[in-house]
Amino acid sequence: MTRLLRSPSLLLAILAAAIGTYVMRRNLNPPADGSGAGVPLPRERAPLGASADAHLVSRPGEPDWVRDLAGWVPPVPRTTVGRVLAYVWAAPATVGGLIVGLLSGRVPTVRDGVLVFGEVGGIPGLLLTRGGFAATTLGHVVIARGVPSEALMAHELAHTRQAERLGPLTGPVYWYLLARYGYARHPMERAARRAGRAVKAQGTSARV
Repeated sequence: MTRLLRSPSLLLAILAAAIGTYVMRRNLNPPADGSGAGVPLPRERAPLGASADAHLVSRPGEPDWVRDLAGWVPPVPRTTVGRVLAYVWAAPATVGGLIVGLLSGRVPTVRDGVLVFGEVGGIPGLLLTRGGFAATTLGHVVIARGVPSEALMAHELAHTRQAERLGPLTGPVYWYLLARYGYARHPMERAARRAGRAVKAQGTSARV
């Protein structure tokens, strides 16, 4: 563990995660009316398994590609070759996820084709708690504060599917959009929320 903490690349990754959490918490959600009076993102701790959704819709003047990306939840690759290529293409993010997950002190389980570090502690748990997030996903690794619900897993798996298509570009694309639109209106997050809502709606209809 001491050797890991002495690694410059690992320390930079932890620093980037901390800065990212700070930026997400402070980022304002500009209103659709263009008044410029942003509404701060909620600071209360989000319930475990919840996918926060403020009924965000496309903003006036939002580019078509942003609206398309906000509804982009790629399907699981259909062929064995496609799935193998997806794992390889998303490998850089997955390796980062493994490093962060191991810092939590938890042993991962396999769920829906990804490694899940549940009920994490350590630095990852602290960052998730401070950020008010139920979970985060890096490639084929999901790191969660608790045991992810079906809706939360659908949300996180949407990010996995995105990483399978974007590969090493996932990080740069995500952070650019975060800086441009903030967390609440981030198109990739909006797509993931849509996936989570769909699963939650299916569960509700099945119980009726």
